[in-house]
Amino acid sequence: MSLEAVVRISGDGQLRDGSEASQEFRQYLSEVDSEKLAEYAISCIENGFANSGQVLQDVVNEIGRRIGFKAENGRYQGVRNDIGFDGIWVDGNESLVVEVKTTDAYTIKLDVIAKYRDRLVEAGRVPKDTPILLVIGRNDTESLEAQVRGSRHAWSMRIIGIDALVKLMQINLSTLSVEVTDKIHKILRPFEYTRIDGIVDVVFTAAEDIGGDLEEPENIDAQASGVGQYIQDRTPKETIDQKKTEAIERLSAKYSTVIQRRKHSMYADALDGIHVVVAVSKLYQRAENYYWYAYHNEPQRRFLSEAAIGLMVFGMADLGFAFGVPYKLLEEYWDGLYGTVKKNGQEYKHIYIHEIGGKYYLRPKDRSTDIDLSPYVI
Repeated sequence: MSLEAVVRISGDGQLRDGSEASQEFRQYLSEVDSEKLAEYAISCIENGFANSGQVLQDVVNEIGRRIGFKAENGRYQGVRNDIGFDGIWVDGNESLVVEVKTTDAYTIKLDVIAKYRDRLVEAGRVPKDTPILLVIGRNDTESLEAQVRGSRHAWSMRIIGIDALVKLMQINLSTLSVEVTDKIHKILRPFEYTRIDGIVDVVFTAAEDIGGDLEEPENIDAQASGVGQYIQDRTPKETIDQKKTEAIERLSAKYSTVIQRRKHSMYADALDGIHVVVAVSKLYQRAENYYWYAYHNEPQRRFLSEAAIGLMVFGMADLGFAFGVPYKLLEEYWDGLYGTVKKNGQEYKHIYIHEIGGKYYLRPKDRSTDIDLSPYVI
């Protein structure tokens, strides 16, 4: 369906503050994938329809969540006794007040927007000196840029186009690095542009992280593990992506919720009650046949620890099922797993899964404690 059609079947089809339609539509946005979310953002701009500005506001706030903020939706329409704002994005102790516009074809009253921010500060809802992020649909923002530069708000407001915001979302979802997310958040806040190291850092760190392959470890002490000499032979990316999608769809059905990607290989439901990390391995045929995975201390292990249900999913490239191993079980065996500590101090464990007599086992260092994975098939 078109985006306009989705709105029409939400509640009574009228997006009003506090309405059932608004709640259903926002829930729907939280469950669609990032590609569809990006498509919707562009649709609001290029194919304007009734209330498309309100729809764009909700879409932008959901994009903020995919970039790693805790986003609070604002009001569609201002009222006398309430504070008008489109969104508040929170990251730790810092916040952004977000204002969404489909176009800058008309003069935007910066003082009015700043007054909304000041009232939020007075109400204790955002910290003092919280900056304002203007999200604009059109790319031709020269007049608005000049307006901001020539005003007293030059150091408290920043402008970003929808296209650029979507790209930041895509970068954040494609990387495992928390550092990349932190730097994305920083460039959305006002800072001095004469020296552009901060922007370069975001590009470099993201490229470095995306270039790495965290599905399969790059080094192994073969003698310690007893599985033979390792030869670099990557699982095709297409296969990995397909297996991840299949595993997440099965888990979504099992828990009767929609589980969406938060970052590279990391997934969660909208309420953050379920966190899932998915890794996929091909079959390694050595002295013994096995599947082989990397389980990283940061951020995978930490991410799983932050939800009531944490599952490390191990998929096999040549099999039609996977294993969803509970975080708590892996914690019991953490010290007993083979591991590697990188030069930067980051640690990951080597996970070996062996097939014995038609059953699959996760093998720690102590082979007498092999873990039967039968209860965790998905």
